[in-house]
Amino acid sequence: MAEKPEHLSKKLFEGALLLTFAAILIKVLSAAYRIPYQNITGDIGFYIYQQVYPFYGIAVAFSTFGFPMIISKLIAERHSSRLTIKEIMLTSFVILSLVGLLLFGGLYFGADFIAGQMRDPELADLIQIIAFSFLLMPFISVVRGYYQGFHNMLPTAASQIFEQIVRISTILVFSFVLMQQGYSLYVVGAGAAFGSIAGGVTAVLVLVSFVGLRKDWKRVRQSKFGAKTFPVITRILLWQGLSFCIASLILVLMQLVDSMNLYMLLRKGGLGEIAAKEWKGVYDRGQPLIQLGTVVSNSIALSLVPLLSGYVQQKKRSEMISIIKMVLLISLMIGAAAAVGLICIMEPANYMLFTDNQGSAELAVLSVSIIFTSVIMAEASILQSLGHNLETILIVVTGIALKWLLNLVLVPHSLIMGASYATVISFFVMSLLFFAVLKKHLKQPLFDKQQLLILLQATILMGVLVWGFNGAINQVFEDMPSNRILAAFQALSGVLLGGCIFVAVILRRGMFTRRELEMLPVGTKLVKFLYR
Repeated sequence: MAEKPEHLSKKLFEGALLLTFAAILIKVLSAAYRIPYQNITGDIGFYIYQQVYPFYGIAVAFSTFGFPMIISKLIAERHSSRLTIKEIMLTSFVILSLVGLLLFGGLYFGADFIAGQMRDPELADLIQIIAFSFLLMPFISVVRGYYQGFHNMLPTAASQIFEQIVRISTILVFSFVLMQQGYSLYVVGAGAAFGSIAGGVTAVLVLVSFVGLRKDWKRVRQSKFGAKTFPVITRILLWQGLSFCIASLILVLMQLVDSMNLYMLLRKGGLGEIAAKEWKGVYDRGQPLIQLGTVVSNSIALSLVPLLSGYVQQKKRSEMISIIKMVLLISLMIGAAAAVGLICIMEPANYMLFTDNQGSAELAVLSVSIIFTSVIMAEASILQSLGHNLETILIVVTGIALKWLLNLVLVPHSLIMGASYATVISFFVMSLLFFAVLKKHLKQPLFDKQQLLILLQATILMGVLVWGFNGAINQVFEDMPSNRILAAFQALSGVLLGGCIFVAVILRRGMFTRRELEMLPVGTKLVKFLYR
C-alpha cells in the first residue's frame, strides 16, 4: 500500500534530520580525535597516520555517500524505471564487490610500490591493513542504500555513528598502550590503521542486526531478476555513484596529493629524514582544523539541498534561485568567519591543541582554505542537484592536478609554507571554476552586493577586535612561561568574543530577512533575538 504524501514528506524530513545530525557528529569526531592522537604519538606519529588516512577516507566516501545514495535512488524510482529490488540489489552487490576487490588488490599487493612512491617503505604494512576497508564496502553500501531507498535512515545513521565510535576508541586505546609499551611509531600507526577495520566490522554488525530484525527483506526475495538490466544498473551505479563521491572526496584527495609527494619534496628542499617527517606532521595539524572549520557551514548548507532538489524537480525556478543564493551565502559567511577567526588565534590554538606552536604561520595561511572549501562543498552539491555531474568531476580533477603541480614548484623552495600556498591557491581556483559554471547555467547574480558588504564589515571588525584582544593578552602575560591552560583561555576567549561580534553585526545590519532566518536550523531563535 502506497504511503500518503504527507506521511512520506514527514518521513523524508525526519530522515534528513537524522542523517544531518549523524553527519555533523561524525565529522566532529573524525576531526577531533586526531588532536589527542597527535598528543600521544607526536608529530612523526601523526605524519605516519596521515600518510595512509586518505585511502581509508576514500573507502568511507564510497560506502557512506556515493554508492548508498545511488542505490537508494534506484530503489525509490524502481516503479518508473521498471527495475526490481532484486535486480538493483544483486547487480549493485556484484559490481561493488568487483570494485572492492580491485581496490583491495591494488592497495594490498601494491603497498610496497605505493610506500616506495611516498619514499617511506615502512608505510607498506599500514597500507595493507587499510586495504581491507574496501572488502567491507560492498555490503555496507548495499544495505545502507536499501534502507535509504525506503526512507528509513536509522540503519545508516546508527551504523555510521557506531563505526566512528569504535574506530576512534580503538585508535586512541591502541596508540596509548603501544606507546606505553615502547613499540615503534610505525607499529603504533598499524594499530591505528587496524582501528579503521574494527570500525568497518562494527558497521557491518550493526547493519546485520537491522537485516535480522526486519521482515521487509522479503521484498528482495520475492521480486524478479532479469539479466538484461545488469548493464543499465551498472552504468548508473558507477557513473553517478562516483560523481556523488567526488564532492565528499575533495579534502581527502588533497590530503592524498600531500601524502604522495610532500615528504619527498621536503627532503628535496634540504630537510633530513626525521625533520621532513616532523614538518609533514606539523603541516598535517591543519587537516582537522580545516575539517572542523567547514563542519557547520557544510551541515547548514547541505540541510537546504533536499529543499533545493525538490524545487528543481517541481521546476520552481525563483524558489530554486533563492535557495541557491542562501546556501552560497551561508557557506561563504561561516567559512569567512571561521578562517579569519582561526588565523587571529592560531598561535594559542596551536599550543592548546598540539602542545607547541610550531608551524603557526604556515597553519594560519592554510586556514584561508576554509573560506574556499566551505563554498566549494556547497557549489558542488548545488551543481549535482542540478544534474551537472561531469562538470563537477572535471573541476575537482583540475584542482587536484593544480595542487600536485604547485607542490612540485613551491615546496622545495618554501617547504610547508609552499604546501600551504599550493592548497589555498588550488581551492581558490576550484571555487572560482564552480562559481563560473553555476553562473553560466543559472544566468543570474548569485550574491547580493549589500549582503557581501555587511559580511565584509562583520569579518573585518571581528578580525581586528580578536587580533587586538590576543595582542593585549600577550602583553599582559609576556613574562609568564607558555602553558596550555593559558593558551586554551586565550584561544577560547577569542572564539567567544569573535563569534559574538560577528553574529551581532550580521543580524543588526540586516544581512538576512526574517523569512531567510526562519529557514535555518536555529533561525527561529535568532529571529526572536532580532525582532523582540
